[in-house]
Amino acid sequence: MKRVLLTILLGLAVALGAWYGLNPLLEKTAPQKPIPSLASATVLNPTKPMTEFSLIATDKKNFTQYSLLGHWTLMFFGYTQCPDICPRTLATITQVWQSLPKYMQDKNMLNFVFVSLDPKSDTVPHLKTFLERFNPDFMGLTGEETTVKKLSKFCSIYSWQDPNASAEGPKVIDHSATLLLINPKGHMQALFSPPHEVEAIAKDLQTLLTQ
Repeated sequence: MKRVLLTILLGLAVALGAWYGLNPLLEKTAPQKPIPSLASATVLNPTKPMTEFSLIATDKKNFTQYSLLGHWTLMFFGYTQCPDICPRTLATITQVWQSLPKYMQDKNMLNFVFVSLDPKSDTVPHLKTFLERFNPDFMGLTGEETTVKKLSKFCSIYSWQDPNASAEGPKVIDHSATLLLINPKGHMQALFSPPHEVEAIAKDLQTLLTQ
C-alpha cells in the first residue's frame, strides 16, 4: 500500500514539475494582444460607466445615458458665448471629422456631443445655430442647470464663473477643455487633454475605434 501511495506521489511530483517547467514557455509563445500606440489619448482602465442624466438635444429629443449606447461618442463641455476655448476646439474637431474615413463619420459609428455649461442662455435653437457653424451633424445638449453640473462633475470637468462679473459684454466661464470618448457600451473609454491637435486626435480615434 505504501508503495502504491509513493508511486502516486512521485507521479504527481513529475507532472507538476513538467507543468511548471513548460508554463513559462507557453506564456512566451501565447499570442499577446498588442497595446495600441496612442499620440494624444489617455485610455481609462477600467472604463467608467456614465452616470444617469436627462437633457434636451438640439434635435429636440430627450437625451440620456442610454442615448450613448450602440456607437462611439466624443463629448465636450462648453458654452456658445465662449470667446476662445470652445470655438478653437470645435474648429479642431471639425477638421478631425473631415480627416476621418467616411465610415467613421457615420452617426451609427461616431457622434460628437457638445454639452452646454450655460444652459440658462444656451437654448436649443441658440445651441443648434452655434453648432451648425462647424458641422450640422454635431449635437448639442442643454437642460436643467443642476443636471449639467452633476454630469460635468461626474466627468471631472471643471467650470467656474465669477459671480461679480459685469453683465455687460460676453459671458466668461472658465472651464476644462478635455474631450471624452465614450464607447458603445456607454462607458468612458479615453480622455483627450489639451492642447488638441488634429492629426493626433484623428489617429487615436481610428486606433481606438478599430482595435
